[in-house]
Amino acid sequence: MTGVVFLSEEIKNIYKVSSIYVTTIIGAGFASGQEIARFFSGYYKGGFYGIVIAGILFAVVGWLVLDKVYTGRIKSYEEFLYPTVGWFFGKIMDTVVTLFMFSVLSIMVAGLGSILSDKLNIQLPVGVAIMAFVCMLLMLTDIRGVVALSSLITPILILGIVFTGFYVIIFKDTSVFNMAGTLKGITDNWFLSSLIYVSYNSIMSVVVMSNMLPYLKTRKTGVLGGIIGGISLCAIALLLNTVINIFYWEVSGKEFPILSVMEKYGNYFTSFYTFILWLAMFSSAVTSGYCLVDRIGSKIKVNKKIITVMTCLFIIPMSCFGFANLIASLYTLFGYIGLFMVFAILIQELRNDKKIN
Repeated sequence: MTGVVFLSEEIKNIYKVSSIYVTTIIGAGFASGQEIARFFSGYYKGGFYGIVIAGILFAVVGWLVLDKVYTGRIKSYEEFLYPTVGWFFGKIMDTVVTLFMFSVLSIMVAGLGSILSDKLNIQLPVGVAIMAFVCMLLMLTDIRGVVALSSLITPILILGIVFTGFYVIIFKDTSVFNMAGTLKGITDNWFLSSLIYVSYNSIMSVVVMSNMLPYLKTRKTGVLGGIIGGISLCAIALLLNTVINIFYWEVSGKEFPILSVMEKYGNYFTSFYTFILWLAMFSSAVTSGYCLVDRIGSKIKVNKKIITVMTCLFIIPMSCFGFANLIASLYTLFGYIGLFMVFAILIQELRNDKKIN
């Protein structure tokens, strides 16, 4: 009986770990199709190969990071970062991570406020302020609140995206599929684009995973949590990429490609996917906000609740950036920088294996 209870608890923890990994990456850029279009769809067949490569890398990075957190009993991002990349590069990456999370939080709150203002017919600053306050309440609950939110939102996000994707594929004439390939990619190479995509997403996901020790009761929890998360991301991305390729003429240049597709199926489908997109933005905002407060809190000796309140107040006037422009430029910049951290994680693991052998 005890074994059954333990197994049930372990399954719950694997689900929680993989959920927060998935929701850290399935933000508004992913769910809207903007990231998929920018980083993969422009390469047609190469984009599908790139997504598979990205899925494998997500699984490997998640597995290695969570395994190190468990075996090293790591409790914070600093404990993970500095032994991995060294003091000098650790300081640089620390600054990059903080700037990246601030950018993501500002953009997500702006997107949330925009959707809220449209639906409630209120002014944008009011919508932004309301969503900043709601995000603040979740951020104040610390890592347990973030995990609880991810566990709740993840199945809704996945089911919503999967349902939407299959519905479009089944009820759309796919004869236009072979005409895709004119969308402009981030780089001239689908493989490099895939690496950049994984690297900038890993910037924040590593911060979150570095705080997951309370849920890693066994080593298997971390291994399976990372692998399941990577496989889930790969499957969903492949589905969205298929939809974007089908509608490539209509979605090229759109800020929210998938939402543009859903507008063709009526108000109910549009409202449904708007809700999914809102959830994705909300999870991204809370996750990035928590990580940002955690980073600031490690630098200054101020209560994290005070930092949380001040951060949410500060981003209200800052939440005025363009969604598509951020993904095309800022995400790509952080992606190149984040490549260093991804390679550092992989290289250190290879070194550890050699020492063991």
